[in-house]
Amino acid sequence: MKIKLLSLSLMCYLGLFGQKTGSHAYSIDLTNVVDDRVKVSLNVTLLGLADQNNNSYLFHFPATIPGTYATLDYGRFIHDFQAYNASGEKLKTSKRKNSYTIKGKPDRIEYWAGDSFDAKIRKNKVFEPAGTNNQERQNFLLNAAGYFGFFEGLEDLPVALEVNKNATMYGISAMESYSYGTTQNFIARNYHHFLDSPVMVCQPDTTSFQLGDAKVTIGVFTENGRALSSSIYEQVETSMKAIEGFLQGDLPVDNYAFIFYIKDYTEFEGLFNGTEIKIGTIFKAIRELGGKGFGALEHGNSSVYYLPDFGGTTVLDGMADVCIHEFFHILTPLGLHSEEIGDFNYINPAMSKHLWLYEGITEYFAGISQVKGGVITKDEYVRNLLQGKIKNAERYPTTKMSFTEMSENVLKNPYKKQYNQVYQRGALMGALLDIRIMELTNGATDLHDIILELRDQYGPLKSFRDDEIINQFVELVHPDLNQFFNDYVSGREPLPVQEYLLKVGINYNRRYNGRRSANPISDFNIRTKRVRGSNQIRVTKIGKEVPIELKEGDLIEVFSERWLNEFGEPVEGSVFNLNVERGDQKLTMPYTVQTIDVQNEKHRIFFSKTPNQEQIKLQNLWFSN
Repeated sequence: MKIKLLSLSLMCYLGLFGQKTGSHAYSIDLTNVVDDRVKVSLNVTLLGLADQNNNSYLFHFPATIPGTYATLDYGRFIHDFQAYNASGEKLKTSKRKNSYTIKGKPDRIEYWAGDSFDAKIRKNKVFEPAGTNNQERQNFLLNAAGYFGFFEGLEDLPVALEVNKNATMYGISAMESYSYGTTQNFIARNYHHFLDSPVMVCQPDTTSFQLGDAKVTIGVFTENGRALSSSIYEQVETSMKAIEGFLQGDLPVDNYAFIFYIKDYTEFEGLFNGTEIKIGTIFKAIRELGGKGFGALEHGNSSVYYLPDFGGTTVLDGMADVCIHEFFHILTPLGLHSEEIGDFNYINPAMSKHLWLYEGITEYFAGISQVKGGVITKDEYVRNLLQGKIKNAERYPTTKMSFTEMSENVLKNPYKKQYNQVYQRGALMGALLDIRIMELTNGATDLHDIILELRDQYGPLKSFRDDEIINQFVELVHPDLNQFFNDYVSGREPLPVQEYLLKVGINYNRRYNGRRSANPISDFNIRTKRVRGSNQIRVTKIGKEVPIELKEGDLIEVFSERWLNEFGEPVEGSVFNLNVERGDQKLTMPYTVQTIDVQNEKHRIFFSKTPNQEQIKLQNLWFSN
């Protein structure tokens, strides 16, 4: 009965899309987990597999997937691979790395897919958000690359997946699906779409909301049973509204899924909030946390998160920041990508040159959208977020490799070690590119406009040629923009941070000599430690000649640089109050701002007190929708 229903759903889907050449029909049984493995079947007859002259067929599992920029070799997790012909006879098979050779035309393929979460491997470890988890009656994270193989050349055929599961469990995904009894079916337009649409099967903890015309679902599994989906929504709600405003309500997706796997580390709560320091606990934490790939992975209509829960509100700390970045990938690479991504080669992947576009601009948009949406002030953006990007960007070897060189070779050494610059140097590059576009167009156009125009030209189903997109960028803006790409994207010139920020009325000094206001903590050798899950720092050591009567163990409310105005000067009155907890006491300690001489202080950045009209104009354009 199930096979008939699956076939019927496929026929309906094929008819809907005018497909008559074949389709993938997978099934997976999650009710029988053996040694962290689950059984997968593929009905090969529906693929319309062509006869081969040597009667030999290659069946592959991906070496990597888009967005990971790392070698993953999913074939390592496949076991007991069997192929059968139309008569039910077992065919000879052999394996080489991620590929199986099948001697004879297969009618049906069966195998067991293992669990990367618990695999004892070091080389090419699978980043958990891209991994596989087979936790019986608890959680199954179905990243398709780790479960479902393919025949080369048939990746454009549609896919139907039948999931046999426990009745209390449900599959959370952005893919179209429907359920009957203990079975849930998922449908994808092709193998690429299938691999881009992870499924998490668990007892659902979900919260849904509307963003523009898109339905957004937050699906959460926590190992300790905490219900967190509504709390996560509260954390991201304001930021998501800012994104809606930034995109002017024009979201390129109809639905989106945030998929969270929350790892339980609440036994280490005391260690991370500073209330319990035991050597045994420290060593246990090191063993259990070592090598874990906490983070997130973007997909076209969804994103997967693997995050630790250390108790309290720690799991929610910074939640909005990471979610914003991943969600912005609906622009690029979902709606704007090269052929290397659109027709991804899972066997011998070729990387695009344009990580500055896919990751750098995405990270930049994640920050600037929050200013434009009123979530943070322009001062907070410049002196916290942007200044941090500038500092971190310096760690990467600009003169040794260009951004496009690093991108194109990111799977190889020494380039792959430089990947993380996409979030620092790449985001800073996005900010400077935005400023340059506004300058060249006299404020008529910005980077956001160009990305949306290119997205409308291409969209999810059409890819650009890797060597042509920069020229198209330039054509939409001004011929002089080509120099920016030649120097800083394809070239190895240092980013013109000081020059470009001055265009928007911001003074930046890579090395500053002179007087400035003194930080009441760091400039007086008071050592502190951040208390996780709170907005406080704990005093661990008192320096000499401190301006405030602090004691070791005091908890100070984080204050950033609120005693300074946006121009880097003391606030009016020159008195700033620190909120301090000392045991059961809540104290207010005044700090009378002092000034100190500094030499070669790195990365001083503040707004200009006397900007000219052009600077004011560009700054206003930069920080407003």
